[in-house]
Amino acid sequence: MRFFAAFFALATALFLCSCADPVIFSEVFQQSVDQKIYTNYNIWYVNPENIDSLNIQNGSFIPIGTEIEPVSTSDFWDEIVFKTVPDGKLYTIKFSSGHRLCTMREFISYTFTTKPLDEQLKDFTPAVQERIRRGEVVPGMNIKSVLLAYGPPPACRTNDLRNESWVYWRSPSNTIRVVMRKDQVVAILNIGQEI
Repeated sequence: MRFFAAFFALATALFLCSCADPVIFSEVFQQSVDQKIYTNYNIWYVNPENIDSLNIQNGSFIPIGTEIEPVSTSDFWDEIVFKTVPDGKLYTIKFSSGHRLCTMREFISYTFTTKPLDEQLKDFTPAVQERIRRGEVVPGMNIKSVLLAYGPPPACRTNDLRNESWVYWRSPSNTIRVVMRKDQVVAILNIGQEI
């Protein structure tokens, strides 16, 4: 009987601790009352209830610049739940600090932004803007445009954005490599072959 009471007390304490300190979007962004939150890059998913924080480029994606409304965060469950404002659809990102090598707060700060789409894309030509909106990266694009189209590469495979080679997942078992020289994409490689 004491074992079950101790187990229940421990489980309750863990649950309450996980609920006590959620990451608050408005605090992350120092958001004013009338400020909106948007996606900072295209967020890929197959199942909207189980989006991998690796941003595996498979299935559909929530486009860059989509207005979102935070619903909840949980360090205990490693989840970030939000809905897209245009349609009210719910999405859940399964956050992995081991893949991203950052805190949930840091992940939220670079996955979402208070800048609307026109401000995010203002420095690019119409052709590059269209590539970013379609979630495409091609030779000639710069680093900033890659970050908006694909998001930052997972730190478990690309631990420094100063590297000239960034690794992204196209599926759970297939990666691509974006090769850059002097702030410009020169090649996109898939298992050693150009695509």
